[in-house]
Amino acid sequence: MGIKKQKGTISVENCRNRIRLRWRYRSHRYSINLMAFNKANLVHAQKVALMIELDIYANSFDSTLAKYTGKTRALAKKDKTIVEYFEQWTSNYRQMDCNIHTNYNSVRNMLRKWSNVNQNNIENKLSQETFCASTYNRRLKMLKDFVKWLIKKQVWTANPLEDINSKKVIRINQEKRKPLSAEEIKLILDAFKKDTFTPKYAAFNHSHYYPFIYFVFKTGVRNAEAIGLRVSSIDTDNRLIYIKEVLARTLISNSSVERVRKGTKNGKQRMLPLTDDLLEVLRPSILGKQPDDLVFLSPKGKSIDDHNFQNRIFKPILKELGINERVLYACRHTFGSRCIDSGITPVMTAFLMGNNPETALRNYTHQISIPKELPSI
Repeated sequence: MGIKKQKGTISVENCRNRIRLRWRYRSHRYSINLMAFNKANLVHAQKVALMIELDIYANSFDSTLAKYTGKTRALAKKDKTIVEYFEQWTSNYRQMDCNIHTNYNSVRNMLRKWSNVNQNNIENKLSQETFCASTYNRRLKMLKDFVKWLIKKQVWTANPLEDINSKKVIRINQEKRKPLSAEEIKLILDAFKKDTFTPKYAAFNHSHYYPFIYFVFKTGVRNAEAIGLRVSSIDTDNRLIYIKEVLARTLISNSSVERVRKGTKNGKQRMLPLTDDLLEVLRPSILGKQPDDLVFLSPKGKSIDDHNFQNRIFKPILKELGINERVLYACRHTFGSRCIDSGITPVMTAFLMGNNPETALRNYTHQISIPKELPSI
């Protein structure tokens, strides 16, 4: 029971003998619980309702509701900026660091650029960005979770992003990740092993990286997984390789000094078979080393910088061989596609690569070898 005004205005209701104001604004529902429900207090409640209506018409509505409740607690929350709230949420609730993790760093920088973000303008600010669909979706999801936390903390009263849909991602074949054929793999490995294209006055031979590139082609591990592989992860007795951590680049630099050790991309640990040929190639790289030592090192004894390796060695060798340019990550795509092409099930391929079966089917069914015939009808 209560005194309900016409549609589109503030309704004044009796909620358990207390006055409650309810209304909708920009597709969001708001409510305020006031004092005891009696004739004298109703007069004050109607004044508050009128103030809200006038603010809505004047486009000066206070979404924090502090102006209408008389509470100073909500106003005090404004002293902390939205960026500070985001950093608090990232650190305390997501257990992440904006100075280390790329996605959180990017969203924090976006909030800094927007400035004066509130629940009335965040939707417009996001829609004006010109991200690609995948970046938009990733940031939208993160912001939705962040705003839910703001509401829980009573900093905001509504989530204007809740009903926004993700954008459709149109997948475009990335030519630089296109799988390499068996013939191309052999040419590349031979060029490394035999120093075919090592410059005459180079400080080191390309063959130094032969075990590294062989391992990446053979196992399909991620770049950072290969770079961070430790001697203790190679079990020569049981012929197993354990992939359980990475040596990841940071926002500061790709260099070995700035890299940090952490878990795999999706937190999954997996085992790979240590085949005879792989053991033969790896043996010189692990003999005489301590369990925590890296298997693969640069000529200067540091961790490998995959960015430099790709640009200064891998890319020039492909050019000399007449092979279209690829990124180092193409080795992983090559492995996944060759697994599927050779008849290994998507489930097993996904296990070997540390993915789920859907990812294996979506990304690695390139079918390197085109069948000569089609099914008969």
